[in-house]
Amino acid sequence: MAYQRKWLNNKGAPYLLALILKKLETMDEPFVTYGETAAMLERKLKTSKIFSLHIGGVAGNMMDKIKAIAKDAPPINALVTSSSGIPGAGFAWYFDTLWRDKRGRKWESLDRAQKLEVVKDVRKAVRNYKHWDQVFQSAFGKRPNKLEQKTFTERDGKPLEALFPRGKGESEQHKLLKQWASNNPIAIGLPQGFVGEVEHDLLSGDRVDVLFTRGEEFAVVEVKSCLSSDDDLRRGIYQCVKYMEVVRATRLPVEVDVRAILLSERKLPPELVARAKLLSVKSRVHKVNE
Repeated sequence: MAYQRKWLNNKGAPYLLALILKKLETMDEPFVTYGETAAMLERKLKTSKIFSLHIGGVAGNMMDKIKAIAKDAPPINALVTSSSGIPGAGFAWYFDTLWRDKRGRKWESLDRAQKLEVVKDVRKAVRNYKHWDQVFQSAFGKRPNKLEQKTFTERDGKPLEALFPRGKGESEQHKLLKQWASNNPIAIGLPQGFVGEVEHDLLSGDRVDVLFTRGEEFAVVEVKSCLSSDDDLRRGIYQCVKYMEVVRATRLPVEVDVRAILLSERKLPPELVARAKLLSVKSRVHKVNE
């Protein structure tokens, strides 16, 4: 079904607010991207493909309805962002009118660091605001559920980490890609001299698919085969972050260089590319399985 912008803004607003609140309650990423919101609304509203640039209108409509109910509510639409984690130009009016200090600089004149400070302050205010349930009920009625449809299809032998015995259910595709990675450090972007070890156990109880070492230099590699969904790839980014920090921690007080690489058999979606870059995780693509 094709959609009209006004219909999308009205129908999408409660779903968007419900998704933001769910993420805050579950300690997930404390924001939703335009692309993520568009995909969710396509499922819930059973409509044709929604353009990400139209999500700003949904976020604005959501905030307008909130302010009509609760003038003291912080501008939660700041948590609807691009892949950079920064809200777009549609947030400018809400910042300039509702949030900035008197005679303070307007949104469009702030640099990236200043915008991130605004986002940080708004996130804190949103978490501290105690009336979201009442606001939601008054503005939209019953809160919808089952907003996210996460699908994990990768069989990596550790879903989700310690829930199953080691190696149970690991696919041949995952094993092959993991073994290839251990034998090809240069092909995944490492300098000469790194030696790989498959299935290295960390003191945290986690297992790295491949750990490369070169003296006191390290690289952790998480492998996602051709079986991996987008949710598997997202999980892989955060696995890399965890393993990287655990390896660093075990070497303290000596500071060591630890790199993190997510190796997959297909390119990451643009939003995940941006997320990986922000978290200092290199993404590499190599096709091993046909």
